Order: sequence, then structure tokens, then C-alpha cells
Amino acid sequence: MRPLLGLASSPPPLLLLPVFLLLLLQLLGHGSAEMSERLARKLNETMALQSVAYSRVNETGLAYNATTKFNPRGMGQLYNVTNMFIDLVQRKQAYPEGMIRLVNGTPVLADPTSEWHIILTHYGGLAGLGLAGILLAAVLPCVGLFFCCCRCAGNCGARSEPFDKKHDHCRKIMLSVILIGFATILLFGVVCAFATNEQMQEGTRDLPKAARTSLGDVKLYLGTTKRQVETLLKVNYDELELALNVILQASGKIVTEQLAESSHAVSLMNLNDIVAGLDNIRKDLKMMNDITKELRNNASHLEILVRKVRGNLLQTLTNCGTQDCKDVMHKYKISEMTVKVDFDKYLDRYFPKLPDLDVTYVLNNISHLMDDNIVMEVRKGMDQFMNIQKEIQQAVNQTIPIVSASIRRAGESLATVASNIIQLIDRLNIDIDKKYVPQLEFARRHIEQYSPYRYYLGLGISSILLTVLMCLSFGLLCGICGKRPDGYGDDCCNKGSGARFLMMAVWIIFLLTSILMIITVVHMITGVLVERAICEPLKNPSDNRMFELVDEYLQIKRVLYPKNPHADINMSYILNTCHKNETIYRVLKLQYIIDVDSLRGYIDRYDINQTIHQLEQKISLSHDYKIISEAAREKLNALAQSGLSDIKFYQYTENLRDNITNINLEQLGSKLLDLALRLPRGYDNVKEDLLKNAYDLEGYHRDIVNPMSNLSSLLSSSAIELQEHIKFNHTSMAQAIHSLVDEVDKAQIFITESGPAHVKTLAAEFGKAFIYQVNSYLNYVINNTLTKVGKCGPISNAYNATIVSGCNKILDPFNGFWASVGWCLVLFIPTIVLCVKLSALYQKSDPYPGPLVESEYLYDAYADRDNVPLAHVHDKKYVAHGRHHPVGGYPEIYNGPAIGYSDREHIADAHQSSSHHDSRYSDLAPKNWDFPNGGPPRYQPAAVAPPLSTEYERPPPYYYPGPGERN
Repeated sequence: MRPLLGLASSPPPLLLLPVFLLLLLQLLGHGSAEMSERLARKLNETMALQSVAYSRVNETGLAYNATTKFNPRGMGQLYNVTNMFIDLVQRKQAYPEGMIRLVNGTPVLADPTSEWHIILTHYGGLAGLGLAGILLAAVLPCVGLFFCCCRCAGNCGARSEPFDKKHDHCRKIMLSVILIGFATILLFGVVCAFATNEQMQEGTRDLPKAARTSLGDVKLYLGTTKRQVETLLKVNYDELELALNVILQASGKIVTEQLAESSHAVSLMNLNDIVAGLDNIRKDLKMMNDITKELRNNASHLEILVRKVRGNLLQTLTNCGTQDCKDVMHKYKISEMTVKVDFDKYLDRYFPKLPDLDVTYVLNNISHLMDDNIVMEVRKGMDQFMNIQKEIQQAVNQTIPIVSASIRRAGESLATVASNIIQLIDRLNIDIDKKYVPQLEFARRHIEQYSPYRYYLGLGISSILLTVLMCLSFGLLCGICGKRPDGYGDDCCNKGSGARFLMMAVWIIFLLTSILMIITVVHMITGVLVERAICEPLKNPSDNRMFELVDEYLQIKRVLYPKNPHADINMSYILNTCHKNETIYRVLKLQYIIDVDSLRGYIDRYDINQTIHQLEQKISLSHDYKIISEAAREKLNALAQSGLSDIKFYQYTENLRDNITNINLEQLGSKLLDLALRLPRGYDNVKEDLLKNAYDLEGYHRDIVNPMSNLSSLLSSSAIELQEHIKFNHTSMAQAIHSLVDEVDKAQIFITESGPAHVKTLAAEFGKAFIYQVNSYLNYVINNTLTKVGKCGPISNAYNATIVSGCNKILDPFNGFWASVGWCLVLFIPTIVLCVKLSALYQKSDPYPGPLVESEYLYDAYADRDNVPLAHVHDKKYVAHGRHHPVGGYPEIYNGPAIGYSDREHIADAHQSSSHHDSRYSDLAPKNWDFPNGGPPRYQPAAVAPPLSTEYERPPPYYYPGPGERN
């Protein structure tokens, strides 16, 4: 079969004839090695004229558009890690062995109760991971509710001391750094979630277009394969049949020409060529004779004119007497001006070197021989030899219809095979148009309708993650860079705001993580199952249970070969061989339609061998043929003695290559004109004579010398051409004629004595050469069918492009999406703890006061806080939530136990002595204890406004951190 790809690389079978014929002719019973070489060369030259120029399918401009390129755009490592994770939690096979089987074409599942341990082992990793996600989704709301109640009760970081503990500063730094690390990792997950969601949407939107492009490539491949199969098995065989019929029609000529070469009867053909060319030779001789006569006449006339001009010039230039006239006369040698070559045969002193033999004599001899029918006499022998060809061709013509019918039957059989293959390809094309294209259109409409919902779902999930990340980022930014909270007049981005941002992230996590976790688990299970059930079998069809199940279910052999239920072919075999770029014959196992090796038996199956043997029997030589007569021999000898070989044509060239005159008449005329114009006054007569002679010379050169030069060139070239033509590859025509006559005599003896046997040998070898051409075509078909026709590269590329469009551009982003979201959800758990801890630390308004003050504060400020009278409960709440701050930033009213001046001084001194290492924790309040009212402020009734006082008032312990800002 003709190859689909690389069609031009295989030579036509007839180009192999030179090698074959050299081997063929060595088998000739009669001939020697030299004769075998001549036979091979002659048969090759003759059959080369009928060589088959096989038609080829024009593949220029065919373009396959499907592409396997995939750009993950920075998500490649995520996809690789996700696939490694999938390999870790789930086995390569989609289902355990024996779980699904086909019964009468229907899938049947195994009993889960009896095979539960196998199912658990196979799906344990994925099921455990999904169950863990579901449990986390169920537990997390309960934890959030408990945490909310705990916060409402004032615990779990809801209330804390207003000042830092001893190591809170280090805790804040350490926890902030850890939370920054978690936020950075969360940032990676959020970015991947957005990117994969976008890539997934793009891949989903482009999937129908990519699938349609792949189907277009498949149809283009099938259409090209169809045309090439038809061209190979139908068109090329028709071309071979036509060439074989032409060779059959020329079989008599082929055998006769080889017989002529073997017997040296080709000399008779050469003699016939010689006498056939006598008419042209006679015409050439007559032309040469006419040119010679015309040259002689012109030369005589030119000589008279030149003499006359010479005399006038000598007299005029002598009468002139000027130096210019003398210079012209001496420079151009006016006295010696003459015609250089005289063509007049009567003037021997001007014509000493022309050929000794007159052309007219030879012309008369040739005309006499032609009138004596020398051409017809030689032609009779040639006709006798050509009768051999006619006899052979007439005998062959009786067998040609039988041979042609056998060849035609073989061609019809190949055409039937081609039709079967074409029908199979057409059926595949129809399935594509009627089944797959409408399904693609249906999928496209649904994708355009429903894919935006999935996209917006992914976008919402990614936005939730981004919201949590932003809360964490703002919380960390405010908590690290902001000031401590002070109450009214605080900055909007102080540490208290950071605490609130962190707690906002915590509440979002508690509220939405369960929903996100359920969605993530569903995505994970779907992505893993699709990867194992669809993409993995498509990428690696070998040794895959799912693909084996599909093979068994589809029964592709019923589609391809419905009449052959035992055909051993399935989808996995087709894909594997197609990926190896095998031919369509191997991919589809077209041996179920035709076994190409059986083509070698076509010659015997359709009786081509037998009919060619009958053809050989018809080729014979049964009569005596006289190829040269005595009359022809005598006339040829007379032609050799005609004198044509004695003419020395080279002398024409030697004598005619010089100028006609010894002085260039045109140049001399120009010089005379110039001289006449330069003569002074008083030389009018001389000037007139010079002008007249100048015009005469220019006219003679134009009208006589130039035509004679042209005739001389024509005569010279004709003489040289005729001299080479009449030699006939010998030294002379006479020698050629004598040699050819001798060879024709030898050919007559060969034809009479050995002609019949030699013709039989030629017939046998011709039959072998004919059969060889048929076998060459069949071998050509077999070789290209097995190795070159329909290489499956385009189909493999279209298949891989579809997998890339579905698995790499959709499923990989899908799996990367749930992996990114799941990664973030897992990180939310430690993030909650860190946020709660940091929130409690960020809410404290005062730095660490020292161990003594801290202990006193805890005792005085909190131990007796419940002893406040019930009448002041309302005021306490009011102060706690809406207290006024003086310039120092501390409360003016404290509803706690009073403390005296001495106690206050004692506490301040104790604080200073215990905190001298850090001056910012020392009490820098003014030491003016002389208040106008004689002592520290006392508690006043609620209805009585406190008196104005400049005294520094605060609740115990009396601690003043300093006038600067407290960060």
C-alpha cells in the first residue's frame, strides 16, 4: 500500500529495472556476458519509455492543528505535589481486582459485604482522609459554640489584666512571628486557589473547541488515508496496467531491436540512415556550389571597382600634395589596395588553395545514385528486417487480450480490497459526524450554561480564604505597629484594632470552615476518582483494569469487523500501536480484510504467469529473411566511390576566414571624408574627388563586402557540418559504408543460422521482465502497507491533545484547587489558637509594672471588687464602659477601697526600690501631696459632684508610668 506519510520516499518499481535486467540477462542460454549487458541496456532503454510515473496524493498544505502544549503558569509544582499526594492516598487502579465484571455486556459489582476488606484496603487512604474532613467539619462548629460561650463568660481571652505580665512581651513577639509564618503559608494557598480556579474555568471553556480540533485532525487523517489507499490500490494499479499494456503492444519492437543489436543488424539501420540522408547531402552540396559561384561573381565585380577607385585616389592624393594627403596614401598603401581572395576559378594566381575536386562532380554522382533508386534498394532490406518485428507483434497480439484480462482481474481484486478499507474509513467518519460532533455541541452548550456556577463557587471559596487572610494581615499589622489601647481618642489602627481583626478571622473560621471543609472533601473525592477512573487509564492504557473493562464493554472488534467476531483487536492495542506511530494496517489489523503477504500470489492466482508463458510461445522466427540484396550492395559501393569522401571541406574554412579585401573600405572612406573636410581653401577639386571616392568605398563595403562576408561564413559552417555528417562515426564516408556493409553480411548469417533460437531466448527473458514489473508493484504495495501507509502520528497527537485539554487543563487545576483550599483549612486550626492568644495580649493597655505592684494590684484591685455597695453598681458599670480621662490619661473616679497618704507613699517607695532597673516603670507622678482639701480624694456620693482638684487621683496601686506615650 502507498504510504500516507513519506510517500515520495519510495521509488517506483520501474526504476529498479536496470538492476533486475542485469541479473535477468545473465540467464540467457545463448548470450555471453557481453550480450546480456546489451540486452539489459536495450530492454531498460525501451521499457524506460513506458516507466510508470505513479500518482501521489498532494499533501501540501495539510496541517494538523491539535496541540499538546500546556502552560501551568506557575502552578506546575502545585500540580506535581498534588499528584504525588493522590498517589500516596490512593492506588493507581480505579477499583480492586474482581470488584467489577461484565456479565453479558452488563457491569456487575461484587458483594460489598463479602469483599469489604478488599474495598477498605483499596480505598482506605481516600476514605480515611474524607472521613477526617467530615469529622472536622462536624466538630468545628461545636468547638466554636463552646468557645463563644466561654468568651461570653469572660474567659478564653475575653477579659485580661490591663497591664502586661512579666513575659507577655516575648510571647507577643514569638506568637506574632509564628502567625506571620502561618499567614504567609496561607497566602500561598489563597493565591493557588484563585489561580487554579481561573485556570480550571479557562480549561473548561476551551475543552469543546480543543476536542473539536482533535476530531478535525482525525477526520483529516482519515480522509488523507482514504485518498492514499485509493490512489495506491486503484489509481496506481491502473497506471501500472496501462504501462504493461503499452509494453505488450511494443513487445515485438523490443525483441526485434534486441535481435538487431545482438546480430549487428543495426548496421543495416545505419546504412538506411545514410542513404536516407543523401537528399539532404545533395541539397547541402548544391547550396555550397551556388554560394561559391556567387562569391566568384561578386569578387570579380569588386576587383574591377577597387581598381578604379585605386587609380582615382592615387591621382587625387598626388595632385593634393599636402602632408595629410601623403600620410593617408602611405599609411593605407593605396597603391596596393586589391581584393585579397579571388574566387574566380580561372585566375589561378588568386585561387591557388580551393579544394582540388570540384563540388559539381560529386553532386552529379550523388544525383545519379539517387535517380538509380539507391534509397529504395537499401530500404527493401530494412523492410525485410522489420517484417520480423511485424511477425512477432502479430503473434503477440493474439495473446495480449488474455494477458490484459488477467491483469485486469488482479486489479479488480485490489480495487475490492481498497473499497473495503475505504468503507471502513467512511464508517468511522460517519460516526464522527453523527455521534461525536453532536455530543460535543451538547457538551458545549451545557458548559457555557453551568460552568459559571462552579467558577463562582470557587471564586467565593477563594474570597472567603482571602477575607480570613486579610483579617490576619490587618490584625498583625495593627498589633505589631499600633499603639496600646487607651479608650477614647485611640488611633483606629492600635493594638486593640489588631485584636479585633484577629478575632474576626477566628469567628469567620468557626462560621464557614465546616462548609468549606465539606466542599473540599467532595472536590477531593471527585478529583481523585476522576483521575483514577478516567485520566490514568487514558494516559496509561496498558495494564489498567478500568481500560480493560472499557475494552471488554465496547468490543471495538464488533465496530470494525462486524463479520469477524474472532478478530483479536481492542482499544488498548490500537492506542499503544498508534502511540508507536505504526501504520494504519498494523493499528487496525487490516489483515482481517486482506493479508498483504497474499498479494505475492496474485500472479498465479489470476493466471498472469500462465498467460505470459503463452505469450512467450507466440514469439518466434519462422521465415528466412534477406536483409541486403546484391543491387543494394553495388549501389552502396558506388556511393563510397562517388568522391564525396575526397572533398577537403576544411580548406573552405582556412581560405575564407580572412577579410575579403586587404584594406577595410569603410575605414578608408571615413578617413577620406575627414581629410576632405580639413583641406584649406584652393583645393576644391581635390576635395570633391576625395568625397566622391569616400562615398563609393562606403557603398562598396555596404553592398558588396558585407554580403560576401556573410556568404563566406555560411559556406564555411556548412562545409564543417557536412564534413562531420558524412563520416558516420568513421574516418570517412567510404570507410563507413564498407564497414557497415560487412556488418550487415554478418547479421544476415546470424539471422539465418541462430535467429530462431535467439528470438526464443529473447521471448523468455521478456516474459520474465514483464512478470518482474508486476511483482515489483506488488512488493511495493506490501512494503509500503507494512511500513509507511497511514502512520498514526496525527491520531496519537490528537488523542494526547484531548487528554491534555481534559486532564491537564481541567483536572489538574481542579485537584490543585481542593489541595490549596484544604491546605488553608488545615492551617486554620493552629491559626485559631494563635489569634486568640495574640488578641488577649494586644488588648492590654499598660506595660508590665513590676512584680510587687502586680501582686498588690491583684490583691487590692480584684480581691475586694465584689464589696462595692449595691447602690453603686450602676455607677461602676458606667465608669467601666464610659470613664472620663484627665490629661494624664487615668480615671478620676475609682469605686474601690480608699487608701491613705502614708500608704500611698509607702507603695510608691516600694515600687521605686523594686523597679529601679527600668525607669519607665517608676512612678513619675508629681510628689505634691498637699491637696487643697487636706488629703487624698474620698469617694463621693453619686449625686454630689466631686470637687475640682489638681491632685493626681487614681485607684490603688498608685502607679504612674510616666508622661510619655505608652506603646
